[in-house]
Amino acid sequence: MCFNTFIQHIKADKYRQFGFMTKVLNPIHWFQFADDAAVISGQESKNQHLLNRFSIWGQWSNMITRVDKCSTFGIKKSLTKSIQYLPRLLIDNKLIPATKIGESFRYLGKYFDFNMSDKDHKQELITLLEDIMSEIDLKPLHPKNKILLYSRYLLSKFSWHFTVATLSKTWVSENMDSVVNKFVRKWLEIPVSGTLSNVFLTSNKFGLNIYPPSVKFTQCQTVSRKALKTSPNDCIRNLWKSTCDNTNIQYDVYTSTKEVLKSFKSAQEDKLQNHLLLQGSFFSNTTKFSLSTLNNLWSKSQSSLPKSIYNFTIRYINNTLPTRKNLTKWGIMSNSDCSLCLNPETLLHVVAGCQSYLPRFTWRHDSILNFVAKIFQPEHNSTLFVVLPGYKSPSIITGDTYRPDLLLSISNNCLYILVLSVGYESNLQNNVDRKRERYKDLFTQQKDHFKTVKFINLSISAIGVFSKECSTFMKMLNEVGLDKKHQNFCVKKIMSIAIRTTYYIFCCRNKDWTDPDLMNI
Repeated sequence: MCFNTFIQHIKADKYRQFGFMTKVLNPIHWFQFADDAAVISGQESKNQHLLNRFSIWGQWSNMITRVDKCSTFGIKKSLTKSIQYLPRLLIDNKLIPATKIGESFRYLGKYFDFNMSDKDHKQELITLLEDIMSEIDLKPLHPKNKILLYSRYLLSKFSWHFTVATLSKTWVSENMDSVVNKFVRKWLEIPVSGTLSNVFLTSNKFGLNIYPPSVKFTQCQTVSRKALKTSPNDCIRNLWKSTCDNTNIQYDVYTSTKEVLKSFKSAQEDKLQNHLLLQGSFFSNTTKFSLSTLNNLWSKSQSSLPKSIYNFTIRYINNTLPTRKNLTKWGIMSNSDCSLCLNPETLLHVVAGCQSYLPRFTWRHDSILNFVAKIFQPEHNSTLFVVLPGYKSPSIITGDTYRPDLLLSISNNCLYILVLSVGYESNLQNNVDRKRERYKDLFTQQKDHFKTVKFINLSISAIGVFSKECSTFMKMLNEVGLDKKHQNFCVKKIMSIAIRTTYYIFCCRNKDWTDPDLMNI
C-alpha cells in the first residue's frame, strides 16, 4: 500500500512537500488495485527516476522494499518492428528482475506476454483444475461430498480467472468441462455412454444441482459485461458498445447469473425430454406423474444413503445400470434375455416387471407397508387393520372380496382405506387408476357403515418417488395429528426403504431368492 500512498501524493497538490518536479515524476500510465500496482512509461529513465524518488520516500517512511516481488517488462522499437528486451531498473540499488524473453508477467491474476496470448493462463487453469480434482478424488469421501467440494470450492476459485482472462467459452468447454466430467463419472460410477444431464438438474428434479466450468465462465462474463454496460462512466459504456461483437453477444443476452443457470438447466431438460428417450424416460415420467412438493425430500433421503446405493440411484435415473439389455447394447453380452422368464432384461423388467420376481416385489411392498403401519400404530381411539402378520386383518371389515393394504378406523366414525402400489416410474399413474377402479365399489359400500370414508391411493415408484395422488396420504398424516417435521420424517423413511429394497432386488437379479425378513431401518 505504500506505493499507492506515494503516488497519491504525486497526484495531489501535496507533492511539493517532497520537493519533486511534476513533469519528471508523472508516469504515462498508472494502474492500481489495492496493493498491486503497475507503471507504464515511454522511457526507461522516467521509470527509474520515479523509482529513485520512491526509494527515498520508502527510507523516510521506514518501509522495506521487496525487490523479489517486483518485475519489469520491456518493449522497444527496432527498425520497423517492436521487440521485447530486458530493462535494467533499480530500486534501493538492487536490480529488479526482468521478465525473460518469450515469458509473461502477471498482474491482477492475468498473464501478459509480448504476443498478448493467454498460453500461460490457460496452462495454469488446466493445472489448477487437474490438481484439485485429483486431490478431491484421493480423499476417502462419499461421492456427494466430492461433488460438493467441486461445486462449492473449486468453481469459486475460477471466478477471478474467468473474469480477467481472455478465454473463449469453446476453449473452456473443450479443455475444462471434459476434465470435470471425467471425475464426476468416476465418482458416480457412470459409464461413458451415460448422460450427465440428469446430474446437472436441480435437486427438486432429482439432480445434484451442479454445473460444468463453462457455465461458471458464462456467469463471470455476464457479470463483467453488465458492469461495463451499466457503468456511470461514459468511456466505459462506450467500451461496452464497441465490444458488442459476435464473441460477447452470447453474454449480453443475459441480465444475471441466475438467467445463465436457468438457461443451462432448461437445455438439459430439453435434451432429456426430447432427445434421450431411454436415459430421459425417468425425467419425463417424474415430470408428468410425481408429487413435486416431495421431490426435495427425495433428494435429502438420497443424500443419506451409503455410497453404493447412492450411486445406484444415479445410474437408475439415467438408465445405465448393468442390465442384460444394456450389457448387450454395450457389446459385453450377446444375449439380453432374463435367465428366468426369457423376456428382455430391461431396468423395468428387473425392478417391477418380471413375473418370476413377484415374491421379491411382494417383499418390497410389505417392507414399505410395515413402516406405514407403524406410523399409525400409536394412535389412540383408533383401530388398525393391515394385511401383515401381527395385525388385525382388513377382511374383518371388508370381507374376502376386497383386500386393501391398510384400514384405519378412528373414533369419529371415520375410515381410511389405504392401498399401496410400488412400480416403475412410467406406471405411477396407471397404478393409481388401476387401484381406484378396483376399490371404487368398496369405497361406496363402506359409506353405508361409516360417517366419513377416505380412499388413500399411495402409489410410489421403485426408488420412492411419490405420485401426485399421494397428496391424499399427506393429508391423512396431517389429519391424524402428525406435525410437519414428523410427516417429512415418515416420507423420507418410506423413500429410503423403497430405494434400499429395490437396490437389493437389483443385486439379486438372476439369483435364487432367500425370502429375507422385511426391511426395517
